[in-house]
Amino acid sequence: MKILFRDTNVRVIRALQVQFAGVDDVSCEARPIFDEPADAIVSPANSFGFMDGGIDALYSDRWPDIQQTVQTEIKRAYQGELLVGQALVASTHETDFPWLVCAPTMRVPSTINDTIAIRLAIRAALRLARGFKFRSVAIPGLGTGCGTVPPELAAAQMRAGYDDVFNAKPFPESWVEAWEDQKPRLIFEQAEAPAPRRDLADGQART
Repeated sequence: MKILFRDTNVRVIRALQVQFAGVDDVSCEARPIFDEPADAIVSPANSFGFMDGGIDALYSDRWPDIQQTVQTEIKRAYQGELLVGQALVASTHETDFPWLVCAPTMRVPSTINDTIAIRLAIRAALRLARGFKFRSVAIPGLGTGCGTVPPELAAAQMRAGYDDVFNAKPFPESWVEAWEDQKPRLIFEQAEAPAPRRDLADGQART
């Protein structure tokens, strides 16, 4: 499965490039998420499926019925609340991005920089995408907008969630080992990040 990280925030993409350096099935590019078709696209949303802010507002503009579709499934299959760490898939009825994977990073819009919500969300999204045998999935930077998570920390959590799915560790021997595993592996690059492209000046909103 090809994982396409797409975001117009250059700092987010640079942090992802550092975390995923050398990973063949991952591509990190600073451009709008709709630029390249994929089997599925990830929505960070929230536990109640409201999609009127951040990057979800862009999704709702493109697919006017998507919020209702997501919320109907949340009510039907998740007792009215899709918890952080869970994910669902909804049809967009479109050929470029046929499926939307909703994997909330927050219960309601709020800051999440002192949580591991990003790791849990991307882990849920990737597990679901793999289960559906998607060949490609487009993912924006998670938690760096409303969630206010610094890009480097967000990227570290996204790498940890990826590893949970594709490079899973053995079950922890103790709660201490599990606690240590929660610490994101921060990697910093000394090189100066490139200036944002002019055509991305307005940028895509992020959740």
